[in-house]
Amino acid sequence: MIEIVAASFLIGFSGAASPGPMTASVLGLGSRQPGRFVAGLVAGHGIPEAAMVAAIAFGVRDVPHIDLIALLGSGILIAFGTVQFLRAGEGVIVKEETRAPVALGLACTLGNPYWWVWWLTFGVGFLALHPAFVEFYVGHIGADIVWLGLLAFAVARGANVLGPHYKKVVQASGLAMVLFGLYFILTILFA
Repeated sequence: MIEIVAASFLIGFSGAASPGPMTASVLGLGSRQPGRFVAGLVAGHGIPEAAMVAAIAFGVRDVPHIDLIALLGSGILIAFGTVQFLRAGEGVIVKEETRAPVALGLACTLGNPYWWVWWLTFGVGFLALHPAFVEFYVGHIGADIVWLGLLAFAVARGANVLGPHYKKVVQASGLAMVLFGLYFILTILFA
C-alpha cells in the first residue's frame, strides 16, 4: 500500500504546487506565523478532502447542491482576499486573519470548482481502481502539508528580505484571491 501513498503524494503535489487560492493565501497571510497558519489552512482544506474520500468509499458519486456550496465558498474567498488587499499595510493583518485559517482553507477548497471537478472525475476514477482510501488520503494531504509548509517558510524568510515591498506582495496575493473567487463564480454560473 506504500505505492498508493507515494502515487497520491505525487498526484497531490502536482495539484498543490499549481497556482490557486491556497497558494495565494499562503503568499499573503502566512508570513509571520507560518506553522500555525499552514496547519489551520491544511486542516480547513483536509476536512472536505476527507469527506470526499469517505463519500467515494461509501459509493456517493454526486454531491447535492454542489453549485451553491461552491458559490458560497467563492464568496468567502473574495471576502478574505478583499480584506487582505485593503489591509496589507497594517501590521496586524497576519495576526488578525490567522485566527481563521481553517475557514480560509474551507473557502479555498469549497469555492474552487476545479477541486470539485478533480474529485468527481479523477479522484473517483483513481479510487475505483485503487480502493485504498486511507492510504490515498494520507499521501494526498501529505503533499499539501509539504508544499504549503515549504512555501510558508520561504515567504516568512522572504518577508524580511522584501521589506517595504512586502506590502505589494500581500496586495497582489489578496487581489489574486479575489480574482480566483470571481473566476470561480463566473465558471459556476456560466458552465
